[in-house]
Amino acid sequence: MANVMLLGGARETGQAAEALTGAGHAVQVHWARAPAEPDLPRCATLRDGIAWADGLLDTTHVFDRETRAIAKALAAGRAACRFGRALWAPGVGDDWTPVPDLAAAVAALPARARVFAATGRDSADVLAHHDGPVFLRQLQQHDDVPPTNCTFVFGAGPFEVDAEVTLFDRLGIDVVLARNIGGTGSFPKVAAARSMGLPVIMMQPEAWEFGPPMTTLDAVRDWAGAL
Repeated sequence: MANVMLLGGARETGQAAEALTGAGHAVQVHWARAPAEPDLPRCATLRDGIAWADGLLDTTHVFDRETRAIAKALAAGRAACRFGRALWAPGVGDDWTPVPDLAAAVAALPARARVFAATGRDSADVLAHHDGPVFLRQLQQHDDVPPTNCTFVFGAGPFEVDAEVTLFDRLGIDVVLARNIGGTGSFPKVAAARSMGLPVIMMQPEAWEFGPPMTTLDAVRDWAGAL
């Protein structure tokens, strides 16, 4: 059986840990931020976890490139792979403009457009460069003060397409700004934009540091079994 260190940060962290321990493997987690599942065994430091592990499994947030880059540098020569959701792809009725990062996303926004953004709390300062109103989704309640052109829209999932349509209509949204994180939980805003004929500025993740992601737990178990 193998020692597997997980780079934690997405809901797939807990899923992978359960699957691996159920298959008899030992698991430690390095969390990029505050632990989402504090009961999972944690490594003291990223370096210690990599030294202990036979293999490294990346389950960070899709857009946490910094953590992945550091881990890749420390884990040179060690087996490593990613487990995550399949990314979204545009379908019939979608009007997407793909962009590589937040600065490019803001530059792609139509002048003075009313924007619904789902790009995280840390994006507020960059979104302040848009010349129109921005409504920025927040999944957790907080008391931060947004920039003058920005309004925080609080609400936690699961989200429904009809509710997103109602929200966009009430706010008079012209364009949706989203990050392509894949999965079903965050897709209703994209589906709502499609149904309303709204354009979407879609931030795409950069090339994966550990190769194409595995998207099933069976694949994760097979990978660990071969370590």
